[in-house]
Amino acid sequence: MMNCHKEPEFQIRDMASLRGYIAIVTGGNSGIGYETTLQLALKGARVYIASRSSERVNKAISEMRQNSPDLDLHFLKLDLQDLQSIKSTAADFMSRENRLDLLINNAGIMASPWQLTKDGFEVQWQTCFLSHHALTMSLMPLLVAAAQTSGRMDHVRIVNVASDMAFRMGPEAINYQDPNLTDVTGQLAPWRRYGHCKQASIIAAKAITERYQPLGVTAYSLHPGLIKSGLQSHSNNIFGAMTRVAMKVGPTSTPLEGSMNSLFCATTSQAYEHAGRYYVPVQKLDDRANKWLDDPQTVGKLWDLANKQLKEHGFVFEDLPRCYA
Repeated sequence: MMNCHKEPEFQIRDMASLRGYIAIVTGGNSGIGYETTLQLALKGARVYIASRSSERVNKAISEMRQNSPDLDLHFLKLDLQDLQSIKSTAADFMSRENRLDLLINNAGIMASPWQLTKDGFEVQWQTCFLSHHALTMSLMPLLVAAAQTSGRMDHVRIVNVASDMAFRMGPEAINYQDPNLTDVTGQLAPWRRYGHCKQASIIAAKAITERYQPLGVTAYSLHPGLIKSGLQSHSNNIFGAMTRVAMKVGPTSTPLEGSMNSLFCATTSQAYEHAGRYYVPVQKLDDRANKWLDDPQTVGKLWDLANKQLKEHGFVFEDLPRCYA
């Protein structure tokens, strides 16, 4: 069941000025990430587009600046399939900026065939969830710094772009013993793994909020709606069947519409009132996620699993809540 508010639907014109904000949008050079980046920049934010390809990002920046040549846009190299490169991304960003106001974890892949990354993780688990968690935690000192500087508890936001497939195709709960889902087989296996990693993204937003809201950092998860995008390119011979299933989610017709939930969660006071929760288009709370989000054991186990996986690859994160206590 969805908690459908009677408030007017969020529109771009509802966004306040973001002048002085510094933002990162992963995968911000295409699809809903492109529109998210553009709208943040049009409101005055300095936006870093995090992606592997400087060529694609620079092309996107040129397109965005055709009508607004003064947009403050930058390339940030990011490879979500290489955990060690996440450290380089964070170091690069911290050499350029001393704060981060908005982090939109938007990039992802969908229904990819079975593959392990060089780090030993199933490619969707790492790309859609674990590497974004690594990036988030690596940049947490700058997020906290922005919150402290702003003097506002609702200023700094982390947005995890998830998917309704977390419910439609994912397991009932995170598989903590085998997060790669190696035993899942059959034509639907890529979609099962996709739903699984998006489930983790939803829970991670709650875990981050629980730990960092006292420091002024909150996180949100959302379903953007369904649009035609490059994410669907890995569906191969089951594309037709799975698209018919996915269309039941409720398609959006344009990337701009697909970006609306991200923009709502990143910028509005209404979203802050329900920090850590899962939203569906647009601005509607979806309580299907509450079975995970309201279970402290579920939230805690996902947090511990992610940090354990990252620690095994050399990540060490400062315990900021304790430092500021």
